[in-house]
Amino acid sequence: MSEDGSLHIGWASRDVTPKGKVNLAGQFRMRIATEIRDPLSVTALAVSSQNPEDSFIFVSCDTGAIGTPFIEKSKKIIKAKYKDFPLDKLVLNATHTHTAPDLREGHYNYEALTDEEKKDLLYPRENIEFLSDEIAEAAIESWNNRKPGMLAWGLGYAVAGRNRRAVYLEDFSKQPDYKEFPGQKIEKNACMYGKTDNPFFSHIEGYEDHTVQFLFTFDMNKKLTGSIINIVCPSQETEGISQVSADFWHEVRMLLRKEYGEKLFILPQCAAAGDQSPHLMFNKKAEQRMLELKGIDSRMAIAQRIKAAFDDTYPYAAKDMKNDLQLKHICSEINLSKRAVNEEEYKKNLEWIKQFQTMQLTSHQERCFARCKAVVERYENQQKGIFPKQPVEIHVIRLGDIVFATNPFELFLDYGLRVEARSPALQTFIVQLAGKGVDRGGTYLPTERAEAGGSYSACVYCNEVGSKGGQELVEETLKTINGLWEEK
Repeated sequence: MSEDGSLHIGWASRDVTPKGKVNLAGQFRMRIATEIRDPLSVTALAVSSQNPEDSFIFVSCDTGAIGTPFIEKSKKIIKAKYKDFPLDKLVLNATHTHTAPDLREGHYNYEALTDEEKKDLLYPRENIEFLSDEIAEAAIESWNNRKPGMLAWGLGYAVAGRNRRAVYLEDFSKQPDYKEFPGQKIEKNACMYGKTDNPFFSHIEGYEDHTVQFLFTFDMNKKLTGSIINIVCPSQETEGISQVSADFWHEVRMLLRKEYGEKLFILPQCAAAGDQSPHLMFNKKAEQRMLELKGIDSRMAIAQRIKAAFDDTYPYAAKDMKNDLQLKHICSEINLSKRAVNEEEYKKNLEWIKQFQTMQLTSHQERCFARCKAVVERYENQQKGIFPKQPVEIHVIRLGDIVFATNPFELFLDYGLRVEARSPALQTFIVQLAGKGVDRGGTYLPTERAEAGGSYSACVYCNEVGSKGGQELVEETLKTINGLWEEK
């Protein structure tokens, strides 16, 4: 390595497509996938200055989520293979595809599967072993591959994420054909993926952000080697299929590599998008007609928009390459206020538990039953005075004029916007589902208005941390960012 203080950049990737059939995470029901629609990837980017303390290693994974036990296992493997690896500078993030293997032991009831379904099935423990080892290899390789290089950044736009929460004029309990969903969601006057042709429909709950943030990497000959692509959308356009898939990131990789070279590294990041998805809430028939006229599907349409943003941004960003700039990485643990369970929610779940106890449960119902019991346990602990704050890990990385800020949640967009709007950085890359945090299943972090409306993503089943904790996250993140800009 040179002694001139310039940046050193290394890339690596691994194909992490499962070698056998798996249960796919992301839905309440079990989905046994026996087919591969397209490959899954792990992509690692290591960047350091002359001082290894000023470094980061991003590892993006085509998976649904990255839990604390999984992160710890990956780090343990890295430590065993490379004792001097800077583990505190490692950041794992998930693209949040809903068509990747289940990595959570005890989350689904595998005993309920038929003998045929169990035959040759890869269980979560095997999936964890395989993926954590590949992550470790990619992280180490990217670190070892570091060479002097240059960076550039830019901002573009591509329509990908849409707010997926519909709000209604009256509570559902006052509407005809009202139905409850024990253990799945508690709805008031909002619904994730709610029908917009309902006569009680009022509006879409929140904002949409079509910004695409790019960090481009180059070798010292100014050749493009890779890019971080940060969008406000999880990769779940085809989330309900029973095939292994990276979703629209597969098409993005395919299009960009065709244009810029097969060796181009693509590292996807999902910004604050807990209330976003690629699905339309209305105009669905008109959109489908246009796709058919174009001869493409919705995944390709999203990928084409992302590539168009890349094509529009890259040549101009490349005019301002840098290889000697400030790099500072802070990893900290913060404690956030949890969402309390109220008495009404407690009593309702007690009733639903009694109902479940009289039923022959499907795999979907077993998950709902477990969620009801977890809410009751939370309330009873509250009554005993057991209501600790939730510790979570955040990373804040200053890289010249830009900054990366991570969180482990499916973070509602408003929180990301609050950080971006108040940040002193030229560009602020929010990275959700990254780092250690909530592992019980309540990874959504909704806004106060979403909590008031309820439904999946904004009810007690889905939230360990509530809106108060969300604002605490905003303030702590900004405090760290501002501190980096105040340093001399």
